[in-house]
Amino acid sequence: MSVRSHCVRLGGAVSLLTACWISPVFAHAVCGARIFPATLGIDDPGVGDELALPTITVQPVQSNGQQEFDATFSYTKTIFPGFGLSIGDGPSWVTSNSRAQGGYGWGDIDTEAKYNFFCLADQELMASVGLDVDWGNTGTNGMGGTFNTYTPVLDVGKGFGGLPSSLNLLRPLALTAEISYSVPGQYVTAGAPNPSTLNWGFTLQYSLPYYNSNVAAIDNDFFKHLIPLTEFVFSAPVSNVPQGGYGITGTIQPGAVYMADKWQFALEALVPINSASGKRIGVVGELHFFFDDIFPDTLGKPIFGGKS
Repeated sequence: MSVRSHCVRLGGAVSLLTACWISPVFAHAVCGARIFPATLGIDDPGVGDELALPTITVQPVQSNGQQEFDATFSYTKTIFPGFGLSIGDGPSWVTSNSRAQGGYGWGDIDTEAKYNFFCLADQELMASVGLDVDWGNTGTNGMGGTFNTYTPVLDVGKGFGGLPSSLNLLRPLALTAEISYSVPGQYVTAGAPNPSTLNWGFTLQYSLPYYNSNVAAIDNDFFKHLIPLTEFVFSAPVSNVPQGGYGITGTIQPGAVYMADKWQFALEALVPINSASGKRIGVVGELHFFFDDIFPDTLGKPIFGGKS
């Protein structure tokens, strides 16, 4: 059953149909009173006109002693309300050592088509689906792959603002989650199998902007813009796995988002969950601009179907 049919069956009232409308037009990732910030390990469930520039990542040290530094960007343009296309890329630096050679180059171009198909405003429940494509042979100096990788994605967000006033301290809590499945466009490369991978993760957030607007006023101007959070990001090969291939890898990413009206800044640590995921702690930071708020009548509105 489609989401829209489900909403019709549940209610039939105009207000409920509006809450379940497939193409909500919101700045940021907004559902009801909840704003889901742009996070760094997994995506948020919204679709908007946004630019992440730059995203700076110091990866955990690999098992061979190498370490990677990335500086990337990502731009999303809405085509219709609730539907957008994004493109991302950027350079990487890999340190060399006695066991492995380093290098510098741009990674493969990455694109995604994403559709925000669901928002129950009174429940602060939001979901989107997407198809991400990593385009092989578009990187430089060996930093990219030699084949395309196709990844369908599901993103979900749930806020807890509907809890009773007796649980006011819990109402700023929110969860987001993502699950995806990456399929290589080439089964074998140079005699080695290319595995398909299952990727999943979730975030636990505590929104002080939500607390300030819906629970009680916060006097400190800095803290009322802050969203402390922790991300949990995992991946595992599930088919066509090479002999001796590793199992689950991932990171735990504690950090915070500072959310202003038209931009946000996020900073998180990258804590490997096991030796296959790396060693030592990395860090990632991102400056993110919301064009739907900065340029609401031009760059920040959908090409088709936006408000005139």
